[in-house]
Amino acid sequence: MTFDCVIIFLGDVMEPKDILKKYYHFAVIGVSQDKDKYGYKIFKRLRDRNYDVYGISPIYDSVDGISLYSSLEDIDGPIDVVIFVVNKKHAYSYIDEMTSLGIHYAWMQPQTYDDELLDYMKNVGITPILACILVETSL
Repeated sequence: MTFDCVIIFLGDVMEPKDILKKYYHFAVIGVSQDKDKYGYKIFKRLRDRNYDVYGISPIYDSVDGISLYSSLEDIDGPIDVVIFVVNKKHAYSYIDEMTSLGIHYAWMQPQTYDDELLDYMKNVGITPILACILVETSL
């Protein structure tokens, strides 16, 4: 399955692959220790592609020996894009954290959003990227 997605940034048009070329600091919300879950696959894929990746999990302390964080606010390093791999009902508090931290780009995996969440994001200045990052990072 592929997604046709174009993101508009202040008049400039960018494709999801352009985001991956321009930005290198990602936070993945919903990292799992279960290797069959998308949270694990996305976290691992980005690390394997040499991105600077922070994992967020309210459940796990680490995955594959890598420390995870319980919130975006706990991360000391820069974050350009936050990737959502959680149910949309959990997204609002992370969107609020993004706003307070000045993070403007949210990569929304399929089935992690609805129109109400997208409207909320728009109203608080967050630009959604609606595409599957595993598809966009495939070789």
